This record gives sequence, structure tokens and C-alpha cells, in this order.
Amino acid sequence: MPETMTNADNFWLCMDDPVNLMVITAVMEFEEPLDYNRLYATIDNRLACFPRFKKKVEKPLTGLGVAKWVTDRNFDLRSHIHRIGLPASGEKADLQEVISALQTKSLDYNKPLWDIHLIENYGKGCALFFRIHHCMADGIALVHVLLSTADSDPNAPWPDTKPQPSKRPSDFAPLFVFNSMMDSAKDMINTGQKLGKTVMKELEKVVTNPSSLKDWGTLSATISSDVAKVLSKHTIMPADPKTAFKGRLGVQKRMIWTKPIPLDKIKKVGKAISTTTLNDVLVATVTGAMRRYLKTKNTPVNKLDLHVAVPVNVRKPGTEFELGNKFSLVFLRLPVYLEDPVLRLKEVKRRMDQLKTSPDPYINFGLLSTIGALPATLAQKAAQVFGDKASGVLTNVPGPREPLYFGGKRISNFMFWVPRSGMIGLGVSIMSYNGNVTIGIACDDKLMPDPETMLEGFEQEFNELIELVQSGKIYDEPLVINDRYEEAKLLAKKVDSQEKDSESLQTDSSNNSDIDTKANDEPTQCQAVTKTGKQCLKTAAENSKYCHLHQEYQEQDTLLNDVAQIMRELAS
Repeated sequence: MPETMTNADNFWLCMDDPVNLMVITAVMEFEEPLDYNRLYATIDNRLACFPRFKKKVEKPLTGLGVAKWVTDRNFDLRSHIHRIGLPASGEKADLQEVISALQTKSLDYNKPLWDIHLIENYGKGCALFFRIHHCMADGIALVHVLLSTADSDPNAPWPDTKPQPSKRPSDFAPLFVFNSMMDSAKDMINTGQKLGKTVMKELEKVVTNPSSLKDWGTLSATISSDVAKVLSKHTIMPADPKTAFKGRLGVQKRMIWTKPIPLDKIKKVGKAISTTTLNDVLVATVTGAMRRYLKTKNTPVNKLDLHVAVPVNVRKPGTEFELGNKFSLVFLRLPVYLEDPVLRLKEVKRRMDQLKTSPDPYINFGLLSTIGALPATLAQKAAQVFGDKASGVLTNVPGPREPLYFGGKRISNFMFWVPRSGMIGLGVSIMSYNGNVTIGIACDDKLMPDPETMLEGFEQEFNELIELVQSGKIYDEPLVINDRYEEAKLLAKKVDSQEKDSESLQTDSSNNSDIDTKANDEPTQCQAVTKTGKQCLKTAAENSKYCHLHQEYQEQDTLLNDVAQIMRELAS
């Protein structure tokens, strides 16, 4: 019996484009070869057992309406598992080149939309590369399904039972936990459906006439204030400028990833900078890496804020194995303009905390569902209207703390990537597994032919934070003046306070001249602000407002005052 797709699933089916395939990919790395027969049995019993993995997509002949899932009567698992090899003792760069090439190949619509490549000769081991169309499920569900094919016991017998939902804990949390934003996924779905009915006609106007976006404000009379605010925000939010991360895309893609980073090292940074989380540290470091990369392309960065689309899981706990797309998107602004790593980290945290309490996710879920009900061409145009506002996609999935075994062999690392849409050329994935975190980049080869440079920037940014913490410099090293928003704001308040004090002193100067003379003769506290955001406790040097350590920054004081003055003018 054919099964009608949900609007959300149909949305991702419609988004397929020759230069941006809507395919979720993942790779498992092994230090030992896998037995092919056991691999086949594992996929047969633990992956192909999900009914959707045996169904193909049937699009409506008229091009109108939603596609259907139809059982493939000719399903043959052998046509979904492919066996290839790298040159003898292939290295990581060889593996990255192969999976980058595989990423550009469309899936066969005459079969269920997924395949697996066993890539042999990877060092002394091998790798498994998975490709699954986004219409089958979102990244959260697919990662859970793929990990369910593995065992926690290296001596586990050959698979002969269906996978069970994993209860393995993780040290890593999603970027945004949807349960903290809404009471339940049911509420969100109901809200999304109501929103869909209201904005369907408006969306049709937008995709056929983008200038009608300015009329979205009239919706506020018929929908809730939260919905109106989010729609208005989308309307007035300018599209990100074209950079190495965004523009006209080509067919070829690049997919690379870092070496696993110990979670303990990341946690040290979070503990040193109070209230920041592991996710805050990682997102801020990615922001710094983007800044470094753009500077290598001579892109002005000192006034640059870039948006990334962040998937938000809207599933109820325990339903991760239910295939389908049950997630929303929010736009996170990354402060690329901030050079100082500590201030950047604090600003990223502030912005992420704001999103965690916003109505954006459930409103955006309604928009995605509504767009999915439109004809394919209109859906693509509608998605482009909103998708082009961002420069990248940033996603993370928490994995298990302990090592897993596939086919009796230990999985040494696990990584995944999600597709992009519109002119977005950059995708950043964060995956935790076995006490480590891996950062992956998927990008357009035409826009960003050297993603290794960005990964190097990530390592440099992270090492800089680690050095600040381990050396203790985080407590006394001055803030870098360039684009110092928080420091300038602090100084603006300080200058205002000093001006008020000065006015008061002028009226009482004749009475306090002796006291002032005495105070000027006494040593004063250094006026520098440390990376913790507090004033330096050292005594200022003679004839200076700074201690000996911070004296070299005295000449920058005038520049900082200028920044503070600009901020006061903007605020007023």
C-alpha cells in the first residue's frame, strides 16, 4: 500500500539540485578490515529491516501534490552495497578524495534512495561510507539508525535480530534542546499546521513575487504575535554577502574532517570561562576558523556577522528511530568580526542563549511543512528565499561515550555531513563519539577549494584558547582592541560615570583641592581590562594609567575611547 510522504519529507525531496544533492552522508573508520559476508548480514538484519529502506519514491505524474513511498518489488540488497578500494595502504587524504567524488553522484530513483560503499585498503583497515537521501529521515534519526547497526561487545554474535533503540549516554548535548523551548512536539506540530494554513497563500505570493515580502506584516492581524515576530524577522533579515562560503555553486564537493579532539580539553576551556558550555566553545572556535579563512581570501571581516542555519531536533525523547524529518531550523548569527577569542566565545554564548528561548523553531517547522506542500518549482523558490540568508549549515549530533563495534571490528571514528540548499556552500558538522569530538567540513569545490585551511584555522583557534587557559594568561592578558564590543561598552559606561564625577568635582573643587592633590600622589589601580572582563588588580606605573605589563597598550586607549563614543551615539 503506497504511503503518502509528509510535507516535511516532501520538502527535502523537492530540494534536490544537480549542484546540491539532498543526501546525508556518514563515514565509519576502522583500523582492521571488515568481513564482507558479516557486513552484508549486518545491513540485512539491522538496516534493511526498516520498511522505508525497501521503499522507493513515486512522484506525482502531474508534478502537483506530494510524493508517495512505494515498496520496491525488485529490492535486492546487493545493489545497495558496493565494494571499492583505495590505492595500496591508502591514507586519509585518499579516503577524503574518494568520498568527495561519491558525494556528487545522484542516487537512483528506480530504487530506494540509499547506498553503502565498503572502501578497502584504508591504511591497515577500511571505511564504510553511507549515503541516504534527506527525504527518508533527518540527520538525528539516521545517525541513531546507523549506530544501531553496531554492538557494544566486540565478541557479539552475527546479527539476527532487529536493532533496539539505544540508551547509551553521551557527554555531548545538541546545540539547541527543543524540549526547553516548548512543552511537547505535539504542541509544535499543531502550531505548525495552523501556521501552514495561514501562510500558504502568502508563500505562493512570495515565491512568484519576492517584493511581496514587505506585505508579510499584515499577517499579524490573523496569527499570534510570536509568529508575526518570526516572520517579520525573516523578512527584514538581510541576506549574507557572497563570500567563499556562499555563491554560485559547482558540481564538485569537498568533504574533510579533523582528527578526534578529546572532550576533556574542550571542557577545560568551558570551566575556565564561567557559564560557557562545550557547545559554546566549539561554535565560537568554528566562528574563529571562518574568520581566519576569510582573511586568507582578503575578505574584510571587521564588520562581518554571518548567519548559519542550525537544525533543531523536535522529536519526543525515545522516538529517534522513527524515520522521517522531524526537525526545524533556526538562524544563528556568528560574530565573525570579533578577533578576541574570549569575547567571541562570550558573544556566541549570549546569542545561543537567546535562541534557546525564542519561538523560532516551531514557527520555522510550520514554514518548512508549508513549503513542502507546494509544487516542486515553487517549493525550491520558496526555500531559496529563506535559505539564501545564511552562509552555512552548522549541525551537531551527540554520540555514545563508549566505543562501538561493527561486524566485530572497533569503529575508530564516526563522522557525518548534512546537505545544503540554495547558494550555501559550507556545511560544518560536529560529532561526539567515545570521549572525543570530530569536526567535519563539506563545501563547494568551486567556492572553497582549500577547506584544509579552515580546519587548520580551527586547530589554531582551539590551541589559542587552550594556551590562554593553561598559561593563566586568560586572567591578565589585555583584550585586543579591534572590534571590542564588550570592552567598548564597559568603557562607555565608565566614561559616562567619569563625566558625571567630573561635573560634581568642578562644583566642589575649591573644597577638595587638598584631597585631590593627596590622591594624585598615591599609586592608582591599572585601568586595563583583562580577558575575564575584570579590571587589572595591579598598581599603575608612574605617570601612567597602566601597570608595567599593560603599559604597551596605553597608546590604544584613544582608539578604544573612539569606539566607545560611537557606541554611545548609536545607543542614543
